[in-house]
Amino acid sequence: MEMIFLPEFHPHNLKRQIYNNQYRCDGCRESGLVSRRFRCEQCQFDLHDECAHIKHTTTHDFYQKNIFNFFRKPPSIFIDCAMCGNFVKGFVYYCEELKKYLHPCCHSLPSKFKFYHVEFTLCDKILSSTCLWCSDDSIGGLSYVSKCNKYNFHVSCVKQMLHREYVKGVHLDHLGNSLEQSLQSSLEIHLGGILKRQRRRNIVMSFVITNLVLELSTAILDQVSSSVNKTQFALFGMLISFVAMLICIVELIYEFRTEILIWRRSSALPFPWYYYRDQRHKPFGTFKDIVGLYTLTI
Repeated sequence: MEMIFLPEFHPHNLKRQIYNNQYRCDGCRESGLVSRRFRCEQCQFDLHDECAHIKHTTTHDFYQKNIFNFFRKPPSIFIDCAMCGNFVKGFVYYCEELKKYLHPCCHSLPSKFKFYHVEFTLCDKILSSTCLWCSDDSIGGLSYVSKCNKYNFHVSCVKQMLHREYVKGVHLDHLGNSLEQSLQSSLEIHLGGILKRQRRRNIVMSFVITNLVLELSTAILDQVSSSVNKTQFALFGMLISFVAMLICIVELIYEFRTEILIWRRSSALPFPWYYYRDQRHKPFGTFKDIVGLYTLTI
């Protein structure tokens, strides 16, 4: 358990540990993002981990070599954090050259990280796609944008994700994780399912395209074999049809293993079948898949 003494901010020792109750940081005046913080029980004084480890001068990878100076109070009123776009009410870093302000917690966020197979980087301009969290393109501040430009989410939405889990009592920092590690855990909860489903759709689409190409090749070979009366074309066409059938089976197996399915009766079909758990009336597979697989099982 860490204890610190910050006489410039508070006259008593502050103890670092996990607290379940919600709070507002007495340094930056922002809501708590994670449950770990420094606290004086006697005065009910709280500081974010980042606000308790303030640096008088600092930098951030996104702003390269620009120097930010610490201010206990904002130098002026009605100013916004350059990263999240929210108002600055207390502790803040300020760069005179850029005329930009950063909350201490925003300053601690990484400039880039990798989540699943996607690499995200801080950007101030979004060329395409909408925020995975809020779908609102009018929010200010910076955004994390994927290298492929397909996905993005605002820094302000990152803070909302972290705060929501904290309010629900989910301790993303229970193992002493940094803010970046807590961010990864929060993304897993809120966006992991979205990225997984989109990745599965891409894989399934590759199966469909491959199957379509093979089916077209089979049709062409059938026409050629009938016109020139050569059996090798017909045999080759049958082989391609067999490969196409195997690809369909592999696709179904892949979907079956990655989707959450339940076996039950429904009004959608006259016999028991697999249905999506989150879409209880939607049967798994296409009509021909259902008929073919059900015929095989009986």
